Amino acid sequence: MVTQVQSQIPTTGSNPGTQEDSRGQVSATKEEFLLLLVTQLQHQDPLNPMEAREFTAQLAQFSLLEQALQTNEYLKALSLYEASANNARAVDLLGKEIVAKGDQVFLGEDGKASLYFRLAQQASATNIYIYDSTGRIVRVIEAGALPAGDNSVTWDGRDHSGGPLPPGAYRVEVKAKDTKGQEISVEQYLRGKASSASFKEGATSLLVDGIPVPLGSILEVHG
Repeated sequence: MVTQVQSQIPTTGSNPGTQEDSRGQVSATKEEFLLLLVTQLQHQDPLNPMEAREFTAQLAQFSLLEQALQTNEYLKALSLYEASANNARAVDLLGKEIVAKGDQVFLGEDGKASLYFRLAQQASATNIYIYDSTGRIVRVIEAGALPAGDNSVTWDGRDHSGGPLPPGAYRVEVKAKDTKGQEISVEQYLRGKASSASFKEGATSLLVDGIPVPLGSILEVHG
């Protein structure tokens, strides 16, 4: 009869160790199995030969597990390569003017901020809503009629009552309507120089005029 060794096979779900420990355990177990196979083949009864199918099945399981571990290693290496490439790209963008998708604006110490957006068509009425960090509307700017395409409006950093607001990040929402009162598609974006790069938890971002911008949000690079 064939001695069963299936209980010795480590599985990815039950082994809490690292991938390196798993690979070493698989290699050692496979060597033990091959040694057992050779020993049994040498001492088998010629009149009652053992079934080779069970050995073949065991070897196939080892092979599949090794392939899975190798695939995990390849994916890990690919992920590290991609992160390294993104980090290098971010450093290369420092000091350049960045145009990126986003609905935030940073109000600086000078008390002014530029709001950028693109209208799908000409607007007869355009309102810009500015929210603080708590989600409260602190200012509504009535920009009036604006042409289709890229537009920019300067915010003086003041609230409804005309009082100055503290520096920091604010969320901006632009709503526009045509002559029939129908809403127009609006694409908001920010523009500014990249002053620093951040590499946190596998994500790479740039600081553009005080606003964190993921690399995937960048639309244009100038300079």
